[in-house]
Amino acid sequence: MINNSIKQLENNETYAVIDTIPDDKGTYIYLTNIKDSEDLCVRKQVKNEAETILVGLDDKDEVDYALHLLIQKNLEA
Repeated sequence: MINNSIKQLENNETYAVIDTIPDDKGTYIYLTNIKDSEDLCVRKQVKNEAETILVGLDDKDEVDYALHLLIQKNLEA
């Protein structure tokens, strides 16, 4: 699990974690740029040998799937 609520991504921009959704396909992390709230992104949490890291999603289908999870979660709230 990602413990910090602020992450610096590969573009050297700083993002705040706004939601985390665990799923059978992985744990999706939803982030917003702290300087531009309209800049949103989704990453997948992956555990490698030494640490837990965030990686980009594989393709448009995975992006659509991750967004579907977020919409479903918020409709149920």
